[in-house]
Amino acid sequence: MRPVTDDLKRWKPMGIGALAVIGTGGMAMGITFADAMRRIGSIILGR
Repeated sequence: MRPVTDDLKRWKPMGIGALAVIGTGGMAMGITFADAMRRIGSIILGR
């Protein structure tokens, strides 16, 4: 039982780190996508 508990204690920080990386990447992609849509909209509308 002890090895399983040790593994789970080790996985938790790894999972939190992975979520942080995924969240940061998703935020960057969202900002890039929003900026691209804004630029395309300004080209189409001629502003």
